[in-house]
Amino acid sequence: MFSYSNDDTIVALSTPPGKGAIAIVRMSGSRALAILNEIFSPPLAEDHNRKAVTGSVHHRDSQKVIDECVVIYYQSPRSYTGEDVIEISCHCNPIIIDQIIQQTVSGGARVAQPGEFTKRAFLNHKMDLSQAEAVAAVIAAKTRAGLACSLRQLDGSFSQLITEIQQEILNLASLIEANLDFNEEDLQVYEKPEILSRAQEVVNKIDKLLHTYDYGRLLKEGVKLLLLGKPNVGKSSLLNVLVEKERAIVSELPGTTRDYIEEFTQIEGFPIQIVDTAGIRETLDMIEEMGVKRALKHIESSDLILAIFEIHRPLDADDLHLIHYLNRYVQKKVPFLVILNKSDLGTDHHTIESLKELRSPIVEVSARTGRNIELLKQQIKNSLLIDSGLEEESVVVTNARHKQALDKARHALKNFRRGMQSGMDEVVLASELRSALDYLGEIIGEVSSEDLLNYIFSQFCVGK
Repeated sequence: MFSYSNDDTIVALSTPPGKGAIAIVRMSGSRALAILNEIFSPPLAEDHNRKAVTGSVHHRDSQKVIDECVVIYYQSPRSYTGEDVIEISCHCNPIIIDQIIQQTVSGGARVAQPGEFTKRAFLNHKMDLSQAEAVAAVIAAKTRAGLACSLRQLDGSFSQLITEIQQEILNLASLIEANLDFNEEDLQVYEKPEILSRAQEVVNKIDKLLHTYDYGRLLKEGVKLLLLGKPNVGKSSLLNVLVEKERAIVSELPGTTRDYIEEFTQIEGFPIQIVDTAGIRETLDMIEEMGVKRALKHIESSDLILAIFEIHRPLDADDLHLIHYLNRYVQKKVPFLVILNKSDLGTDHHTIESLKELRSPIVEVSARTGRNIELLKQQIKNSLLIDSGLEEESVVVTNARHKQALDKARHALKNFRRGMQSGMDEVVLASELRSALDYLGEIIGEVSSEDLLNYIFSQFCVGK
């Protein structure tokens, strides 16, 4: 990955392949303008910077026209990559696109690697590493809340906060190292209680960021919501009403769903993967039993479970079988809600009282009529969002790499505080502060290895 020179001129399709009106072929590099002018009429000059020019792209040798196109030239350094960039807007036909790319390659360009345009933007200081990662996150966002979170990271809000924390650590480090210079003169340039207090304030800021991670991870990666219940309790009906389409077959015949069904939707701003499982019960049917075992395998990988019972009738052996699984396999591992379905058919108060012993929130719904479905969605959100204030946070950590770096920086600062309290040598104390700075620098790319960069940008699409 990225074994080519960053001085090469690169080319790629920057719009999704498939049917459409317009496709954009993008070139970046020092020879982009020269390569274009060999295949485009009229030729562009440097004074065409940021101007849309209509013309024809033709074969290099035969001069046969490939397509009528609109071309925009972005002169270095005022471009996405910081290099000369050419964007060719052509008709969205795969044959046309392929011919244009072939002509640029025959002129000296090479096809870009995944994420190479954004990698060049990072290397040319058009954005830091966390902003570069946000580009991919913006493209992949599944909900408005997730998109808003990624856009805030892209605009530099997260980077600015990391830089501010770095500066505070740097101020502490400068006092410690200055004191080293005055050791022989028995001068103390700082008060220990003040340094400890300031270091704790920095730890608190990192803690506040780390507190947002679980929420940010769910926004970015999505939530796995598992439906558990006995056969014919209404799991498939509930799936259909939550995704607002007929995704699962609904039948009064028990055991209709013999394997799990997955569907994706969004609920209260969270991207949700709903898994409708085979009915939980003891059975002699080998295929149905396999479905039950597969359902149970989903438990530990789930973020939330909906345990579904019928509200209008007493608990039976199959219900008790599910309660056994909830107590044995679910309690203390995965949060769950008790859903009392079929509320349109009446209420068995003994059932409600019995299920209260599970000590989990209870929601009465009717999947058939839609009663309390909006209340259920709100309760799902409440179960996932332990701290409602997180929705108001301007900066949310969504990236596992960022969390890991923040954890390491926090650990180094805690070591610094413990060392200062115990009278540790100031050379060691300064080393802990420098480590904290380096860990934070990994987030924004001040400290990064080629392997790390290759991994990050390999997750991008080719044209970005």
